[in-house]
Amino acid sequence: MQLEIKKIVHGGYGLGFFEDATVFVPYAAPGDTVECAPVRERKKVVFARIERIVSPSPMRREPECPVFGVCGGCHLQHLGYEDEIAVKTQAVLEDLSRIGRIATVFDRVIPSPSRYGYRNHAVFKVDEERRPGFLMRESESLVPFPPAGCLLLPEAMRAAIAAIPPEALEPLTEVRVRMDKFGNVNFWGLLDRVGPPEILMEAGSLLYPVGPDSFFQVNTLLGAELQALVRSLPRGVPRKLLDLYCGAGFFTIALAGTAGEALGIERDRGAVRNAVAAARLNRLSNVKFRRGDAAREIGGLRDFDLVLVDPPRLGLPKPLLAGLVRLRPAEIVFVSCDPPTFARDAASLIEAGYLLSGLNLVDLFPATYHAEIVAIFRRG
Repeated sequence: MQLEIKKIVHGGYGLGFFEDATVFVPYAAPGDTVECAPVRERKKVVFARIERIVSPSPMRREPECPVFGVCGGCHLQHLGYEDEIAVKTQAVLEDLSRIGRIATVFDRVIPSPSRYGYRNHAVFKVDEERRPGFLMRESESLVPFPPAGCLLLPEAMRAAIAAIPPEALEPLTEVRVRMDKFGNVNFWGLLDRVGPPEILMEAGSLLYPVGPDSFFQVNTLLGAELQALVRSLPRGVPRKLLDLYCGAGFFTIALAGTAGEALGIERDRGAVRNAVAAARLNRLSNVKFRRGDAAREIGGLRDFDLVLVDPPRLGLPKPLLAGLVRLRPAEIVFVSCDPPTFARDAASLIEAGYLLSGLNLVDLFPATYHAEIVAIFRRG
């Protein structure tokens, strides 16, 4: 098939048309003319791979990573960074329009200070030859790291991974790596050492003890700005704040200083333990944390004027959405890393009488198709 790539859509796919089929092509750029071969087909939808670039887009750049297009870690290195931001912005707004029937614009689009070296956390696999790497896109095949390592990781983390002796790596397993606030590189999953039970992270001058499996925002360069953005959205000082899916308390701790009282709810026991320690470490006495399933817990809660939700990629379960509407907070801050599920949930909140009063995009994941949405809904 030869076709022209019209735009980039969710998932980082280039979209084009061939005869009566819609074709999705990874690693394409808007304006490319490509020859591509089908990988899989369903009715009039085809997923294809590029066989030859007939005419390159003006947006196309030479990727800096030698395994880009094979490794599944990045999706947009073949674009300049300004173009990457532009196509992400367009893709998110189209998801809102197509899925949620929401026509809007962004108040702010915040790029990352650096396109590379921003991740403080990664999980990599090990192949049968004891080589670390990431999986190929939509495959269980491993692509070993190139000699310089993964560019998304800081230089110290890349050097530490390269220095792991092969005998410390167990084939066909995975290793977790995290860099703490002091620049120390910590590993979990190596055969010859046991990682610490928790490390100390920092964002916006706030300290967070974090266990190996606890969620913490991965972009070290934007943590403080993300917190500042969330703090700026409520109209006034919240009397009672509820943070659902609070993790290790990243937002709860940041907002508690400007709230009367705060409650964070998280189902992961280790994360709750970390959040309690963070409140103590930052000398906050007005915040509490509770272990529980947010969808179940919300039915027993009352009288919160501000609710913050930062759900996983699946978005908000229907019971939680229903409970949130019954709770009737004056304002809801919604943080999402998945535009399609955000569009679905935003439409439900609007149908229930809330207004989408602010929408922001924060590029927490440069060189990938992922983007963080930070929105505020106010009761109409």
